[in-house]
Amino acid sequence: MVAFVRKIGESGDFTNDALELCNNLIWDKEDYVRKGVGWALKDNMRSAKRRVLDYVKSLRRNGVSSVITLYAIRDLKGKEREEVLKIKPSCKLERA
Repeated sequence: MVAFVRKIGESGDFTNDALELCNNLIWDKEDYVRKGVGWALKDNMRSAKRRVLDYVKSLRRNGVSSVITLYAIRDLKGKEREEVLKIKPSCKLERA
């Protein structure tokens, strides 16, 4: 996930790849992995804001760790941030 932060994330050239990797790692139990996923989402949001923001909202609805969503929305301010934080999980999906 670390490869998709900063310049690469901001470029928007690899958003599909980053989101695919996020899907593979969102249920990981390791805190550093969760932080890395959130960080990658934050930086990819700089190039594909609406798409990544919608993805983050869906993660929140599905009960993904708040570590991921809080890192992902770190740069958001005001109403956009509040919208994400207001979302309550509709169900807690867990991987076996």
